[in-house]
Amino acid sequence: MAPVERLFQTEAGLSFGRWRQRQRLLTALEQLAYGESVTNVALDVGYESASSFVAAFKAVFGTTPARYFKP
Repeated sequence: MAPVERLFQTEAGLSFGRWRQRQRLLTALEQLAYGESVTNVALDVGYESASSFVAAFKAVFGTTPARYFKP
């Protein structure tokens, strides 16, 4: 691990990769809340497909994007 990676992990409390994933998903939450489609959001935040985005979303939030926003 490079010194900058160790410093990032020490300061942020998680790896850069984990931090980046969470940032992508937080950006995605905002876009989904404004009514953007899952496919458009997935591609916009850097996932190669909607299914890979949904899998990552479910791993972090415990549910799919569609269920997350249901009343």
